Amino acid sequence: MTTSRAEMTYATALNRNELFESPGLRRDIPSLLDPKEEVLLVLPGVAGDFPDVMIASATRFLLASVAGPLKRSKIKREIPAAKVSGVEYRPGLLTRVRVSHATGRDIAMVPNRRADAERFAREFDHLIRTGSLPA
Repeated sequence: MTTSRAEMTYATALNRNELFESPGLRRDIPSLLDPKEEVLLVLPGVAGDFPDVMIASATRFLLASVAGPLKRSKIKREIPAAKVSGVEYRPGLLTRVRVSHATGRDIAMVPNRRADAERFAREFDHLIRTGSLPA
């Protein structure tokens, strides 16, 4: 079985985070992506059996959730990349990463690790402003 571009880029982006043990993050989430999609940034939510995950690809931003053995992972919210207007994160207890939508509701999630959330917000902000990830 060959590995798709989406699977490879998702795994690379996910591995930049300090991970907790959640097989669903590795196994289930790539099935929600288009095989040719390029994933740029990933941020896991609070650790647990069925965490949420923020994914920024070249074409869209989405909030997905890992599902249990009887359910499938699903996309909870999704917006085209061109409609993302900003990202915000202020460290604190149970502080959310908030991604602003130009014409709709913001998408927010409590991240698993502060350091990962700070990196994600900084790099995503750079991506929104310049169109590319920081070097």
